[in-house]
Amino acid sequence: MTSILTRATSDVGLDELRRPRHNAMRAIIYREFLLLTRNRTNLLLAILPTTIYLLLFSTSLNGLVGQIRYHGSLVGYPEFTIPAIMLSSMLAASTTTGTSLFQEETGGMAVELWSYPLSRTAYISGKIIATTLLVLVQSVAALLLGVLIFHVGWPASHWVALGLGTLIASLTFNAFFLMLASFVHDFQRFMVLINVVGPMLLFSSPSFYPVDRMPSALRLFSIINPVTYGVECLREGAIFGFRAMWPFAVGLAVASVVLAALIVGVLARRLREL
Repeated sequence: MTSILTRATSDVGLDELRRPRHNAMRAIIYREFLLLTRNRTNLLLAILPTTIYLLLFSTSLNGLVGQIRYHGSLVGYPEFTIPAIMLSSMLAASTTTGTSLFQEETGGMAVELWSYPLSRTAYISGKIIATTLLVLVQSVAALLLGVLIFHVGWPASHWVALGLGTLIASLTFNAFFLMLASFVHDFQRFMVLINVVGPMLLFSSPSFYPVDRMPSALRLFSIINPVTYGVECLREGAIFGFRAMWPFAVGLAVASVVLAALIVGVLARRLREL
């Protein structure tokens, strides 16, 4: 009888330990979604650039450029630019998530959060999951809007490759901007950095023009530009499928793991210092 009671008590204890941990992660994810979607200024800044690019390319440059030779194949300019527009949306959403983390740290919200019973794993995992999902959703929305405007016709396998590339790229660039937010402490420096890095990386990559049409200096910089590999991953998946996309996808996946490890280390150190 005693052994039965002991076993029941230990089972209840394990359940009680697991339940708060799961509830804490769900609460962090829910909180992040509310923070990232209820801030109208950040939400508009994340959505408007993508909408403007889509309207611009659908009304002007699409008729002006026509077709582009890409890796020996002639492709329509809409097919060439939709991956770049998706990357633009990804960068805008990642900027929003990075700003949210920075404001939380500088505004003292982190101290208030840790007045509640949270585990480090629940806090860090919930933040990364929620912000990555937001970036992914916004990127998919940009893709759907682009398809409605341009009416591209990719094979089913290419859509699957593009979807996988979008997931990996969303994780990578979200982690990149979270890392920036976790390393910078000065408000003015952060605002300049966060508003300059995204456009600079986007337009210094072969996003809206082939790499052979870029100036020599930008062509050299594009080699070390992470956006180059994000755009190429999505573009190769959409136009040529898995066979052409997988080297870029593997590289981005490795980069996302390294960046996520850096973020976890920085946030864990900050939590110990509170």
